[in-house]
Amino acid sequence: MNADSTRPKGMVTIPKNAQTVFSFNLPYAIPIADGVYRVKLGKHLAGISITRVQRKQVEGFEGTGTIQLKLDKYGKSSFSHIALTLPWIADFREEGRQPLLHGDIPPRNKAKEIALRFLNRFIETVRYSTEEYWVESARYQDIMKYEAFYWDGKNKYPAMLALLETGVGGITLGKGHPFQTEEKRIKEIIRILENEEELDSDKIFILNSKDACLQEDFRLAIIEAVTALEIVLYRFIRLQGKRLQVPKDELDNFIMDVGLTGNITVVLKMLTEGQKQIDDDTIGKCKGAIKIRNRILHEGFRDVTSTDTEERIIAIEKMIEYLKALIPVV
Repeated sequence: MNADSTRPKGMVTIPKNAQTVFSFNLPYAIPIADGVYRVKLGKHLAGISITRVQRKQVEGFEGTGTIQLKLDKYGKSSFSHIALTLPWIADFREEGRQPLLHGDIPPRNKAKEIALRFLNRFIETVRYSTEEYWVESARYQDIMKYEAFYWDGKNKYPAMLALLETGVGGITLGKGHPFQTEEKRIKEIIRILENEEELDSDKIFILNSKDACLQEDFRLAIIEAVTALEIVLYRFIRLQGKRLQVPKDELDNFIMDVGLTGNITVVLKMLTEGQKQIDDDTIGKCKGAIKIRNRILHEGFRDVTSTDTEERIIAIEKMIEYLKALIPVV
């Protein structure tokens, strides 16, 4: 946010008392009566005007009037139009977070990220109060198209018009099929399906973790990623410990200690002595992930940061690959 940005659009002077208004449609409806609601975060009070919009065509329904499907989290019957007002002049040139898991993509827009924080505080509170559990927070890519302008109470000053801002990269243009799968992947899929092969549970949890990041549910992302790590780590401890003839009771204590404290340094050094060691930074991020997971589960910790989470997932993937390389049967 930048309250001094009085010339964000060429030579047009924006009054210092102007506010920033975001206007957009959500792909689904927030289950609350139309109206204007005030949302306070920190020292700022934003305004959210919400209007329900009926879909013109609802699959399986040919009548006229209003129809609302129950638990309609995908907006089949209606969606919400939002006008969100920030009480300052937002700087749309300011870069936001740089996602780490979705390839080489540009940083996000800081002003849009801030608007989403207010919107999701509103959505979370509606969900909490109405107990409509199916309502989800809005993701960055849920709002690909939006208009932003400055408003001083009398005049409207254009600020931003986004037509396809996904936050996860651009689009693919071409005449062929957009999903070109490598031949070896096709063969793997066919083999697994025809032989009813079991899928590696740790890989499933890692995929779940990355999807949770895309959904911007970083608490769930940490829980899923640490679950994947512990599946492989515990298996490694048992198999490698058995090879080294470490007593079973001692191995059980190692596993319990890792789960409770996240301290994997001692057990790794003991069980990988004489072999290539993984770097301390990766170990540190894995330990941090376990500790955060424990705080989420046992203390109800909710303030899980996005970039730290993605860095920890990358470290966990690296740790899993390292452990599996030491014992091929893991």
